[in-house]
Amino acid sequence: MGQYFIQLVVLFMAVTVLPGCSLYRIDSQDTTLDYYPPKASQQDVVYMERIDKPYEVVGVVAVSVEKVRPLSDVLEQMRVQAALLGGDAITALNSEPEGLIRTRYTAKVAVFK
Repeated sequence: MGQYFIQLVVLFMAVTVLPGCSLYRIDSQDTTLDYYPPKASQQDVVYMERIDKPYEVVGVVAVSVEKVRPLSDVLEQMRVQAALLGGDAITALNSEPEGLIRTRYTAKVAVFK
């Protein structure tokens, strides 16, 4: 009976506590009054360290994630948000520690002219 009770408590905690934990905290913000239609897919958005053609910054995306997550996963989440803003690329990637176990990444969303 005692072991059954412990299993029930663990199951209850998993159902109520774990959904509040998130691998990613994602935020995006428009920085222009112009409208750019969302892209069909995040595959339409590229990551570029440096953009070598004319562009306009139309937004900023931010992802807060556990430090153990690979950068490729972070970039994928950013590309999803940039696609919603109508961006062609994300650039100017920046990271800063956010407590002991998380890192906050930010990037600019660009539209090519």
